[in-house]
Amino acid sequence: MDVEPLLEEIGLSKNEIKIYLILLKLGSTTTGAIIKQTGIHNSKVYDGLERLSNKGLVTYVVVANTKHFTAVNPERLLDFLEDKKKLIEEHEKGIKKFLPQLKAMREIGVDETEAEIFRGWKGMESVFNEGIRVMGNGDTWYVIGAYAGEDVKRTDQLITKIIKKCEKKKMKWKVLYNESARKTFQYEQASPITENRFLKQETPATINVYKDVMFIALWIKNPIAFRVRNQKVADSFKTYFKVMWSLAKP
Repeated sequence: MDVEPLLEEIGLSKNEIKIYLILLKLGSTTTGAIIKQTGIHNSKVYDGLERLSNKGLVTYVVVANTKHFTAVNPERLLDFLEDKKKLIEEHEKGIKKFLPQLKAMREIGVDETEAEIFRGWKGMESVFNEGIRVMGNGDTWYVIGAYAGEDVKRTDQLITKIIKKCEKKKMKWKVLYNESARKTFQYEQASPITENRFLKQETPATINVYKDVMFIALWIKNPIAFRVRNQKVADSFKTYFKVMWSLAKP
């Protein structure tokens, strides 16, 4: 795995990554050498060095009135992650404290029928996670027309992540796949919490139903989910699922 995307994932900017990696190679050096080696504008190099210093990843000494910068031991990256973890835990405690107040504010404006749109991969993950939160041991999640979409790898990664969370909650999944999806979603299809059948028809979208919620997932390059919260709507799709389930094949 290339280290640069990983460093970006843990919170370093592209410029910070270039500067940090070149310092690891060069050892102690001046800003002039960093600018020359990275091709980054001098003002952005100064800014990057300051931010790396604040993260504890870069130090410097002054030699003949000139700063010489050095990358600290890469093991500091683990300490940096530990610091972030502690900060996230503190933020989590703060959010939990205010959740009742925030939920009360939201419920003021919620109608009996609630419709929302979720965009992108993060949005798609959110719509699944919100469903998992309200599901309990033995509750069933119904799916009609499951398929991998335009980005098979990314869809499979997301669904695998979701199913692993559902396994921990001991939920159940009943999934009607498009026939074209028979060789995809290997983890999901093999999971002990899922019961699977296949439809000859190719549906252009995936319908998910649980409790009083129905949402339609469009697995395009930048996926979209349309969610409706209404008990009558959800119940009607559960009935539709039962009809389609009886027609599907293992």
